[in-house]
Amino acid sequence: MAVAYIASLFLVVVAFFIVRLVTILPIFRTYEKQSHVRQTQALLNKYKNFGGQLHVFVFLGSGGHTGELLIILKNYKNILLSSGNTIHVGYSDVDSYNKFKELAKSYDCKVKYYRFVKAREVGASKLTSIKSILMTLIKSFGYVFEIRQAMKNTPHLVLFNGPGTCCILALWFKLLELIFPFSSSSNIVYIESLARINSLSLTGKVLYWIADEFIVQWEELKEKLGDRVKYFGILV
Repeated sequence: MAVAYIASLFLVVVAFFIVRLVTILPIFRTYEKQSHVRQTQALLNKYKNFGGQLHVFVFLGSGGHTGELLIILKNYKNILLSSGNTIHVGYSDVDSYNKFKELAKSYDCKVKYYRFVKAREVGASKLTSIKSILMTLIKSFGYVFEIRQAMKNTPHLVLFNGPGTCCILALWFKLLELIFPFSSSSNIVYIESLARINSLSLTGKVLYWIADEFIVQWEELKEKLGDRVKYFGILV
């Protein structure tokens, strides 16, 4: 009897988490076909009324990824960098940290910094890459948990645009969403790099299944990927 009870309880728990997984992963949702003008308006309306209350997490990779993300932040400063907002900034190199710090001087928002280990260095061997990915997995969980706690019961979004570390961070955000069933959505917004015209980057291929909002900057790529993907024109 006890074994049957435990087995039944186990099946109920498994069924619950399967349903929860289907609920939180956007790939299982249906999407209405809309013009990119209507899509833009819908996404902006979602966040524009939260000025001064919004928590935003961004991750700065290096080089071009950082440059594009800083441009996006400036282009949508009235929403993302509004006075009183809290910006949680993850970075993996000092140059990106310095660039954001310089940008932040022009805005009256609160900023918290988190230094992450790079998931993979360009040109690294497979063994070195595996080691760095494992280190990133372990060290990043604590930061993601801290950021999720800070975002609790507040309007928030997570903004990614390309570095490989974003895959690990997105997985942690969604895992915490799965484990804590009464928590709010992570609201992960992924913006594919301007350089990706006809195909997704490796990060894009992973986050296509995870990000709550998936945005590309070329209409050709949008046509290939269908209604799951949003296209607002060139954002950078």
